[in-house]
Amino acid sequence: MNLVIDYDSGSFEGCVTVGYTNVTGDPLSELFFRLFANDATLYGDAFVQVNEVSIQTASMPFSLLLDETVLMISLDDPLQPEEAIEVDLRFTGQASNWPHGDPDGSSHTGYGILTKSSSALTLTAFYPMLAVYSDEGWALDPSTGFGDTLMGDAASYSVEVVAKSGPLPVASGDLVMVSPQTGSTTYSFEARNARDFSVVLVEGLEPVTTQIGDAVIRTWFTTSHYQAGLLANEMAVVSFQLFEEMIGPSPFREIELVEVPLHHAAGVEFSGLVLIGSQYADRPEDPFFSIIVSHEMAHQWFYAGVGNDVSEHPWLDESFAVYLSYEFLGAYFGASTARRELNQWQAVYENAKRDWSHLSIGSPKYAFPNSTVYSSFVYSGGATFLRALRTTLGDDMFYRCIRTYYQRLLHSIATPVDLLRTIEDTCDCQVDDLFSEFRVML
Repeated sequence: MNLVIDYDSGSFEGCVTVGYTNVTGDPLSELFFRLFANDATLYGDAFVQVNEVSIQTASMPFSLLLDETVLMISLDDPLQPEEAIEVDLRFTGQASNWPHGDPDGSSHTGYGILTKSSSALTLTAFYPMLAVYSDEGWALDPSTGFGDTLMGDAASYSVEVVAKSGPLPVASGDLVMVSPQTGSTTYSFEARNARDFSVVLVEGLEPVTTQIGDAVIRTWFTTSHYQAGLLANEMAVVSFQLFEEMIGPSPFREIELVEVPLHHAAGVEFSGLVLIGSQYADRPEDPFFSIIVSHEMAHQWFYAGVGNDVSEHPWLDESFAVYLSYEFLGAYFGASTARRELNQWQAVYENAKRDWSHLSIGSPKYAFPNSTVYSSFVYSGGATFLRALRTTLGDDMFYRCIRTYYQRLLHSIATPVDLLRTIEDTCDCQVDDLFSEFRVML
């Protein structure tokens, strides 16, 4: 991808070349790309517009579907199994503006994840992304206005970012080259097995860097929140070391955490990149701040590492992220703090289960009426299920199963069946009754 960014206006233009091999086992007569940025419920008035599509230099017609959040290309000849194709897409786009004088973003629509603020230009899901193909076909579910929508297959990215000299790009992957020109600078990034490429151009943010063997954890916070940045770095380092010990090596050896203004979100995860909401940096001593940091760090293992369908099976990554934040709380603050938080999650889940008996942890995202009920089942219920699974299996076997699951499904899109089979293969036991009790597989 070649990308030119105008930091001051929050606009961008680029060309992305997607090399794709048909591993579905079926001939494909169409290819579908997601234009996530056109979903107003999550991205506000930001947008991406595709101007041209070509295959082998031949311009191709395309159609826009689902409120222009899906682009469809009809192929002249079906793409046969194991056949490869290259698609070039030229696009332009615009980030939304964070309202001046509105620090909590109450007048902002969307999460703020494709937004220009006073200190940063946040660009996530800003380019056409090839849709995921599953057993049910192309994953094209529309947004519900809450939860995650971004979903992509693991891919290798090579990206050149041209930006006005001054603001620094903090991005997924490794920065491999910097080429200054008059008035601008070109930054070259490489990322392997990434589910997305995201970049934040920052201005005036203070980096804090910690080296852990061959890995780097770096936090970027405003000067007024420098102490929060120091604390976030420390917590991210503890999370990184703890999760590597419990689960396995992180899929990314460089992880950036960036403070940006967010609305209706405390933090958001991307490949090798984490956004932390500015409003929570005002109170870094609040235990919830530590949950944000550890939860989003855990998503580097479950989302960026082991993927899942965030519309059909949203609990599959969120349950692990919540449960691993419990493990972090125990390691960082002590067992009583962690246990209190886990008990609270269980209480939230039990209340939701009583009030919404037709829903379950395994319900698809579009079945939930709002974000509160969604969170009660998917987050709190998911953590409660893993707690019960650990009680059933015992500590050692529980983490042996989770490590095996991570190793088997790394860089893949996992399903609840994959988790069940991996556990039963590893423990040589039956846990389908527990899965049925919590209704995590519908």
